[in-house]
Amino acid sequence: MTNTQKMVRLNLDLSPELNQILDELAEKIGTSKSDVLRQAIMLMQIMVTAKEETKKLGVIEANQLIVNEIIFSSEQQAKPHPSEAFLETFGTWEDTRTAEEIIDEIYSSRTVSDRDYIL
Repeated sequence: MTNTQKMVRLNLDLSPELNQILDELAEKIGTSKSDVLRQAIMLMQIMVTAKEETKKLGVIEANQLIVNEIIFSSEQQAKPHPSEAFLETFGTWEDTRTAEEIIDEIYSSRTVSDRDYIL
């Protein structure tokens, strides 16, 4: 990074367990927690790009055997718009009646009781 580029400060809340993992990773690779997070973001960018290109990301051993395939969980996938989710769950309204027939049925089903007029 050059001196002309400005850094953006980010405040991040972590659980104690996640902070411990971050400390351990920074110690293992001999860098700061900020550098660990920067590298993690770059790795995530590679994963997202691979997924968009319908590629897979994995960890291989020296003999080229895949030991771990990195996949996105269902929670991380894009969520549909609420109206799309609603239509997918409940479907669209289907009725063979005309709008006038539906309105007539609504009006004819209305009832008036004595208590509606109590003041």
